[in-house]
Amino acid sequence: MMRLAEREERQPERKARNLQPVQSARRTSGNPRPVHYSKRNRARRRKVYIYRLIALFVIVVCLVLIYQTTGAIYRMAHRDKVKRKLGIVDVISEQINKKEITPPEIVEDFLEVNDYSRPGTKVNRVKNIFVHYTANPGTSAQQNRSYFANLAQTKERSASAHFIIGYEGEILQCIPLEEQAYGVKTRNDDSISIECCYLNENGEFTQETYDTLIHTLAWLIQEYDLTTEDILRHYDCGGKKCPLYYVENPNAWEKLLADVERYQQEGTDS
Repeated sequence: MMRLAEREERQPERKARNLQPVQSARRTSGNPRPVHYSKRNRARRRKVYIYRLIALFVIVVCLVLIYQTTGAIYRMAHRDKVKRKLGIVDVISEQINKKEITPPEIVEDFLEVNDYSRPGTKVNRVKNIFVHYTANPGTSAQQNRSYFANLAQTKERSASAHFIIGYEGEILQCIPLEEQAYGVKTRNDDSISIECCYLNENGEFTQETYDTLIHTLAWLIQEYDLTTEDILRHYDCGGKKCPLYYVENPNAWEKLLADVERYQQEGTDS
């Protein structure tokens, strides 16, 4: 009887011991990962995602900058070419909308090479066309050409221009276009200068001078692949009041540029 009683007392203990490992195993295998581990994992994924977005944004910005820089370099290099490559539609359109400008009637009367009016130095690349006035009302193109020539003897100053347009519309060429003139002190190496005669004290050109000037400017910007934005007054580089009328009347200067552009399109004087 005592053994039976002892067996009955020990059986609950054995059942408890047998159940304990199973319950422990269930708790171990069934519980989810700790909350702090999941949060850390999500935060890590968010960081990776943000880093990838930032990297993608930087790459896109770099590509855009490279594209813009390459385009700017190409356009700058393109301006040095005589003609850009066009499709057949573009060529036809350009021929229809833009007239081929022939040079005006020019009398070549080149100065002798000297240190004061024709240095004989080569022009690098023409970037601008400068318009001047002679500052001597009533003097002719030939008289102003003679003044430039006499500077070799008088040595009073250095001055000249590639072209002189008379108040009757005649035009003399004093210096070859591939050589420098003493027209704009800091820009002689990359520009062409045109002197204009006049009669009125306010510096306004005669209609004949104006018409020849428009034709000459349209021809020159065509030859050097420039635009009307590249036509400047002497005043625009250094502040000298030259040509006087077009410095004191900026609206007249804007009209002059518009007339050059219109001449390019229509081939007519204003």
